[in-house]
Amino acid sequence: MTQSLTRIYLQVLLILLLCIGGAGYAGYLLVDDILLSSYQESAAQTSRVAADHINDQLSEHKKTLEVMARQPDVVSLLQRGTPTERERKQDELRSMLPGAVMVYLLARNSAGDLSSAETLDPTCLDFIRGPATAGMPPAPEFHEIGAPAEHYDMATTVRDESQKPVGYLLVKFSLEPLRTVIQQTLPPGGHMQLRQAVAEKPAQTVVEVGEAASADTAGVTSALGNNNWTLTYQSGETPPVILRGNRIYYAALILLAFTIMIIVLFRLYRRTLNAIRHDIRSLIRMFRDLREGSVRVDYPMALREFLEIFDYLRDRGQKLVKEKKKLKDMGLMDHLSQLGNRRHFEERLKELFESSKANGPSSVLMIDMDHFKKVNDVHGHDAGDALIVGFANALRKVVRQTDVLVRLGGDEFCIIYSYAPLTKATALVERLRKQLPREIPLTKGVVHRLRWTGGLSSMHDKDTKPDDVLWRADQALLQAKEGGRNITKVYDPASGPPEKKKILVG
Repeated sequence: MTQSLTRIYLQVLLILLLCIGGAGYAGYLLVDDILLSSYQESAAQTSRVAADHINDQLSEHKKTLEVMARQPDVVSLLQRGTPTERERKQDELRSMLPGAVMVYLLARNSAGDLSSAETLDPTCLDFIRGPATAGMPPAPEFHEIGAPAEHYDMATTVRDESQKPVGYLLVKFSLEPLRTVIQQTLPPGGHMQLRQAVAEKPAQTVVEVGEAASADTAGVTSALGNNNWTLTYQSGETPPVILRGNRIYYAALILLAFTIMIIVLFRLYRRTLNAIRHDIRSLIRMFRDLREGSVRVDYPMALREFLEIFDYLRDRGQKLVKEKKKLKDMGLMDHLSQLGNRRHFEERLKELFESSKANGPSSVLMIDMDHFKKVNDVHGHDAGDALIVGFANALRKVVRQTDVLVRLGGDEFCIIYSYAPLTKATALVERLRKQLPREIPLTKGVVHRLRWTGGLSSMHDKDTKPDDVLWRADQALLQAKEGGRNITKVYDPASGPPEKKKILVG
């Protein structure tokens, strides 16, 4: 009994709709989870925006300090400048840095220590002295937290032309720009804390904006670029609570629905796969029968959609078998190559010649396989037969269905390009040269390099009999053989014998 893929997949669609309906109902019961996720994502986005703004501000300061540190006069002042000259330069640099409270140019002595840091407070001195011993600039750090002079320090290394450290550029920045960034990004009712953790000391709150949220309100923490600072955000909104108590049952309901859906779909998949495999096996049987010259009346099919295709292939196969049998009965087929023979060629050439005035001229290509006798002499007649069969099969794949392909005898083949004038036939011969295989396998693992010579001509208005075009094609073939073989020569009836040019060399 045949089945229909349409019916099978309509069943699949119905099952999917039922499952989606059940999943939708269960999803309705989990709306609180979706709302909670949305709330958390909104809080995380707010925290990320504020953190990005602060990171951008720190990055801008860092780039500006690096540009200043490369100024030749800064390098010169740290190497040879007086304290008074450095103070003037410090004031100049401070005016160029928004939010800067103080700027220091700290020179290194020959021992690598800081020789001009007497005016720094101890925390700032420790901040710059530790990394100074390694020649690396320190990460930004808050100092004097909670005091009127609270600030954060940033520093960069100043190097001479040989990239040797000669000192540091240290800047104290006010906290107000950071506080402004937090205030601008904080939604109404929200709360943000900028905290710092240095070494093994407990984290300290540096900037706090907004009223502290309730203890059960979860906060979102974002790490800032220096890894010592964190920004914690708590929304002023209360997360939604909807049907929280029975989530496990809703999740189990969804899991059960999807399990049923997967099982049913798998069963349908197996049925479809088995039906397709069954029909493919029937197709293979039909082609095997076609090759053996007999096509059955009926081939069992499992899928209705394949019936029309199989009926068409079966009918065409039956007609092909009948035509081959008819040709054999009429003696028009070459037994070895399974192509038309000379008698078939002469009949078709006569028919096309008689209709050429009404339907246009046809062209004839004579083909000789090169070194065929050598194959017989070296490898035996079985190898020669295998070459004939292989070449015939290769030609059959390339020529058009409307063309006439025959074996005239021995290694001589012929193609009549039906209703193709000489220019079109020339293009078809060029395509033949390109698409035929370079090698043909023979018996006992022997591979023969395929080389062939051709002569092409077309019918002409002045021809009195079909043999006229055949004679010209044969003359072109002789010229091609004299020209070295593995080429094709053209005899144009309008311009005379073949020119000494090659169409295409194989």
